[in-house]
Amino acid sequence: MDQQFIDQFKARLLDQKNKISGQLEGITHEKSFNRDKVQAKWESIGDKDEDNALEVADFQDSVALERNLEIGLEKVKTALKKIEEGKFGLCEKCGNSIEEERLLAIPEANLCMICLKKKV
Repeated sequence: MDQQFIDQFKARLLDQKNKISGQLEGITHEKSFNRDKVQAKWESIGDKDEDNALEVADFQDSVALERNLEIGLEKVKTALKKIEEGKFGLCEKCGNSIEEERLLAIPEANLCMICLKKKV
């Protein structure tokens, strides 16, 4: 992989990191995120039973979304760290290069297709 290719992925990953962080800030009002702590905000809608049920459902959705975003952010940060370490695009399992088509689709991919298929 040449440096221009890696720089292109770094820019995409930084953009993705900013988008995910913005989404997390929107549902948590936090600037830093802790995967082991629920930070989703609770929206009070009203005092009626229907309102309470809606509040619980909305909160559950926010918690699930928060978890998925935190996992995604963690993967992006790991990929950025690999760029800095010169290990970007290498499979964590076998050490071979991850296919460029795979990286184009999923820049934070950490397994080559062969190892991914073995995992499933």
